[in-house]
Amino acid sequence: MHYEYEGKQYPVKIVREAEAYRITIGDKNFQAECREQKPGFLMLTVNGKVTKCNIATDGNQRHIFINGEVYRFNKVEAGARHASFDKLPSSITSPISGKVTAVGAKAGDAVKAGHVILTIEAMKMEYQIKAPYEAKIEKINFNTGDQVDIGALLIEMEKKPDKKEE
Repeated sequence: MHYEYEGKQYPVKIVREAEAYRITIGDKNFQAECREQKPGFLMLTVNGKVTKCNIATDGNQRHIFINGEVYRFNKVEAGARHASFDKLPSSITSPISGKVTAVGAKAGDAVKAGHVILTIEAMKMEYQIKAPYEAKIEKINFNTGDQVDIGALLIEMEKKPDKKEE
């Protein structure tokens, strides 16, 4: 199977080996074990390092929360053209359902990659929604105290062009 992350496609191969998995992503190999703590919450051991994570699924998108970071992957259907993944998304959708507890930017703000734009609380855990790249915020569709559903359009933004794109 193939997954897209930040505009690039990666071939992913997963092979079960007894109670563990051998995962190949591109040319990198990982040994992984996974134990579900409760639905959607996992204890992962990857190459010997133990990490807690949460996975939320919205159609072909997988939102993976690890150590305060959110990674959004899109499953790529067989035969999809690589060219269709050249541009990064200009919006951020909610990876979870929950309550907005903080808003860290406003329309018109310039943000750097990693800037926390929104914080959403779900099941007594906070998830920071960060800018995936340097951008100008065009619109934030939710305020502190608002409830959001998984897949809701949270933020619209315009990516700042890379120097080579200018």
